[in-house]
Amino acid sequence: MRLRDRVALVTGGGRGIGAAIARGFAREGADLVLVSRTREQLERQAEWIEQTTGRRPLTVVSDVGNPEDVERVVRETVERHRRIDILVNAAGITMVSPSESLKLEDWHRCLRTNLDGTFLFCQQVGRVMMEGGRGGKIINITSIVAHAAIPERAAYAASKGGVLQLTQNLAVEWAKYNIQVNAISPGFIRTEIVQDLIAKGVHKPDRMVARIPARRLGEVDDLVGPAVFLASDDSNYVTGIALRVDGGWLANGYI
Repeated sequence: MRLRDRVALVTGGGRGIGAAIARGFAREGADLVLVSRTREQLERQAEWIEQTTGRRPLTVVSDVGNPEDVERVVRETVERHRRIDILVNAAGITMVSPSESLKLEDWHRCLRTNLDGTFLFCQQVGRVMMEGGRGGKIINITSIVAHAAIPERAAYAASKGGVLQLTQNLAVEWAKYNIQVNAISPGFIRTEIVQDLIAKGVHKPDRMVARIPARRLGEVDDLVGPAVFLASDDSNYVTGIALRVDGGWLANGYI
């Protein structure tokens, strides 16, 4: 129970990586606030957590790229729990397009969700952590495309690269407040989004696995242990890092 009675706010908590991390935090004793654009997904996760732990998470429907929505989420969280100990920015969208035909509105939409949303939540929650004087943990979900190029991912790569640099800057700025800011860079994880891209022929599973030394795609639960580590006291002297959870994809220079 490494996160017993700590308050964790998880964006993108309705499905995929965010939902898996939220469930893992609940098993470790955290009180959860789940944020997503889809009420049905939030309620499904909240019911699982309540049945498993006996605690009912606060669920808030929100557009992470909307400053007013972000302020409302943080305000409702503080009204209920009086503090925020952990923030996980897992909300995100993908964008696949040849760069020469990528529409500017799609570029902006991707950066608005992935980068603006991460910044806005970091800013608002960071203020709460500073005012509380207890410090805190911020975990931003970036991607292997923040470290290496994948064709037709210009908007997504730019947004996730921005998240990586934002993480490092905030880690340096906020260390004096005992706030540790880190990132997790997942590789190819079997989320709903990845499964949809496989179905559309955008991703080729055989080609993906061929470069992964672990010889399999990742599962969302593979992100839980790293996230719990970064959210717990075990990582109190760890800040500004991007923890790669990719089965060795980035390290592999053979293919």
